[in-house]
Amino acid sequence: MTLPNFVVVGAMKTGTTSLYHYLRAHPEVFMPRVKELDFFLAEANWERGLRWYERRFAAVPPRAKAVGEASTNYSKFPQFTGVPERMAAVIPHARIVYVVRDPVDRILSHYRHRVAVGSERRPINVAIRSDPTYINASRYAMQAHRFLRHYPRERMLIMASEALKNDRSTVIEAVYRFLGVDPSYRAPVHTQEFYRTDARTIHSPIAWHLRTTIKRRFPAAKEAKELVDAMRGAIRHNAHRPAARDRETAMPDALRRELTGRLIEDTECLRALAGDIVGSWDLT
Repeated sequence: MTLPNFVVVGAMKTGTTSLYHYLRAHPEVFMPRVKELDFFLAEANWERGLRWYERRFAAVPPRAKAVGEASTNYSKFPQFTGVPERMAAVIPHARIVYVVRDPVDRILSHYRHRVAVGSERRPINVAIRSDPTYINASRYAMQAHRFLRHYPRERMLIMASEALKNDRSTVIEAVYRFLGVDPSYRAPVHTQEFYRTDARTIHSPIAWHLRTTIKRRFPAAKEAKELVDAMRGAIRHNAHRPAARDRETAMPDALRRELTGRLIEDTECLRALAGDIVGSWDLT
């Protein structure tokens, strides 16, 4: 059976959901209906075995030249360990797509996302200083180098979320070319953005726990998604108005300066690795 020849490994809150939809729109690209397979995580679906993973790609059409998946948890070391090693053992010739974003802005979006889904209730100062997951997911050079121990640099595409948003046509063309499919293809879906945190309803912690439990037990079941949506709708909190939510989750200047100082070294390492891709980030 078919296995992926490319993987979008993250980072979280950098536009990977939009990229997933742009890639799925291409007639020469196949990606499963479920975006986050999390197969290479020991804490998620690795124990289900290779046959489980292969079945996610059972519907690959003959015309598909690029077969892939996208799971942002793959670049959340050290929260999740061993991902590049498992990936290299199963799909050693795959291409890796890694989307990055201004690291401090990504942390803020990460926090707002967790508030929206009900998994974070602490004030922003407390949450980000207490949970290293926020900062580690923005240590892009650290995450990238872990994959580069197993994959050559020419098989990793590092792209900026800001470019995907502001120069979408050029970036999509570059991604298509990297994957070996027709780079001139365009689709109506390319004009859309998906899964914006600022457009999401805020849910209760109960809804979040129900959702994650069901997704973990039924990761690819249509019925599970319908059940999740029904439960979430039944017990959701009333959504805050976007302006109020932004005030409540705004990042204080002192915290931004602190995070900038902690991430400058990693950002410079990424600059050496990826060139001018990070040129627009003001972390000086």
